[in-house]
Amino acid sequence: MSLTTFFQFTHTSYLPLPPTKPPPPSTQNSDPPARSETADQIQSRGLKTAISMLHQPPLMISLNPLVQHYSLVHPENTPRLVNLTKLAPEFNVTLAPTPSVSTFEESKNGEFVHYEIIDKFEFLGGLTSKLMIYRACFRPLYDAEHSTIPKGHGRESIGLETISDPGSGVSLLGKWVVDVDETRPGYLVLRESVQVHCNVFLGWYVRGQLEGAHEMLHKEFGRRFCERMVEEDPGRGMDGKGRAGKRWRESVEREGRVTGSTGGRVSRVGTGEMK
Repeated sequence: MSLTTFFQFTHTSYLPLPPTKPPPPSTQNSDPPARSETADQIQSRGLKTAISMLHQPPLMISLNPLVQHYSLVHPENTPRLVNLTKLAPEFNVTLAPTPSVSTFEESKNGEFVHYEIIDKFEFLGGLTSKLMIYRACFRPLYDAEHSTIPKGHGRESIGLETISDPGSGVSLLGKWVVDVDETRPGYLVLRESVQVHCNVFLGWYVRGQLEGAHEMLHKEFGRRFCERMVEEDPGRGMDGKGRAGKRWRESVEREGRVTGSTGGRVSRVGTGEMK
């Protein structure tokens, strides 16, 4: 009799886009008026910003409040790589002819970049804790059905795919997709789906830890997204202060308009590289 259980969970966040605003009036001695954006331009910039964030594995790793340290693993360091030969068929994942590369930027045809990660798990209500070392790999996600890898360079990524191998019979497949939310004008929608395979006796604990951590991850992702949208706003003005953008970001945080998440503080994260 198999002692493995299978479950999945999803998180959805709605990422608010800045409102359109007319350019400020100029006076004889003032700087040239900053360029304003249309709603379509803001939406396009928001999509690029969110996908760019998903395509930064160090950022996505560090947003997880369980993470204490992470290290890039080179493809030649086989013992420290995720065992894709075993896990890809388990999750029905298609691999590229060369499955692994050294950097995320090199992943043009569905190759994975690998990291070694240290998480801190708490037990007995925080009375004791344990560090766990595991491997995870990341690649751009191109197909909405999550079943194919791109052919050539003519397609644009819609998100991120990741496989994690914590050991002890636990393995995870995560998919992140960002898109326009047709039902809520002025928002993007960020959807995460996670499939988990684990020992039946660990299922309740693994699920609780993952769901709690990923709720916090979504909130922090939304906060960083708002910050970047303000920083990249071409209408900030010559002084670069962007007071209107700052007020928008503060209103988002105050009203809690990044939904599908709870509060929490992200742990300090160390970085390194495994040769």
